Amino acid sequence: MAGEGMTFRQMLDRLEEITQTLEREDLELEEGLELFEEGIKLLKESRKKLADARGKVEMLLGSIDEGVVREELAFGEKNEDLI
Repeated sequence: MAGEGMTFRQMLDRLEEITQTLEREDLELEEGLELFEEGIKLLKESRKKLADARGKVEMLLGSIDEGVVREELAFGEKNEDLI
């Protein structure tokens, strides 16, 4: 599958190459269709990588928020015990 083993940056670079090639006027139909298909596959894979990265960032941010809430609760409970 297109994009397998490629970094996100490599996929973007390849998509740029495909776009430039598709814009040529002397491009054969068959080559254009093959490149278009490769581009669609790369686009899908790059969107998946972005979604995965977003999910990971949200998970990490959520773990920070949970830690802050837990610390605040623990701190609040200690203060109430002292009163």
